[in-house]
Amino acid sequence: MYPYIFNVIDSYVVMMLIGVLVALLLVSLYFKLVVKKDKYFILDLLLSAIIAVLFGVVFACLFENLYEFVKDPSNYKWTFGMTFIGGLFGGVIGFLIMYFFYFKKRNGNAIKELLIIAPSCITLAHAFGRIGCFLSGCCYGKETDSPIGIKFPHLDHKVIPTQLIECIFLFILTGILLFLVLKFKFKYSFVVYLLAYGIFRFIIEFFRGDDRGAFLGIFSPSQVWCIIMVLGAIPLFFILKRIIFKNEVNK
Repeated sequence: MYPYIFNVIDSYVVMMLIGVLVALLLVSLYFKLVVKKDKYFILDLLLSAIIAVLFGVVFACLFENLYEFVKDPSNYKWTFGMTFIGGLFGGVIGFLIMYFFYFKKRNGNAIKELLIIAPSCITLAHAFGRIGCFLSGCCYGKETDSPIGIKFPHLDHKVIPTQLIECIFLFILTGILLFLVLKFKFKYSFVVYLLAYGIFRFIIEFFRGDDRGAFLGIFSPSQVWCIIMVLGAIPLFFILKRIIFKNEVNK
């Protein structure tokens, strides 16, 4: 639609940056107003989060290139495209490195609070990123004649706006997670996130129209990761219940 703002600035990059900034604002407000932490704690947390984002960007690019190589090794060329699943894994790895080697040494253990609020920040940033996908005309759906179909300039037919559908879902999921956390002090928001997004993404992948290869000729690469996310939510629940939050009242 509008891949460049003023024909110069990449709209996807702009929306991605807005998403990151809004997510950083959310986590800052949570630790300032709800957890009651001081500014030094928050500054160290923001620094760790920014490093995690950089890790995420690198992994998102690497995963996308891996997808492109698997899809067609003979015609593979390096691309600076990105995939969210890769960014999620890279961001988690980057944050864990910063947390254990920097943040925890300066501020003590805050893993419980981070596990509670992190999913809301992820879904919020991701929602803005999907707006960027829509503006750039990537990650679109299959051809359709339905009223919801949208015509992108580089396509000769209308397609399902899977980017906007996912964006709406992510904003709704963000609201639900925040409601659970702020209203009920819900501790298992990461489990809810993995289950909800994993199932949703697995389903919507069937409506995607951009070819990204297939695993065993059946599932897209993202669907394989979605299966891992959903299955991983089960042991994560028991880890949180019996190790992380074992001495607290379950809610």
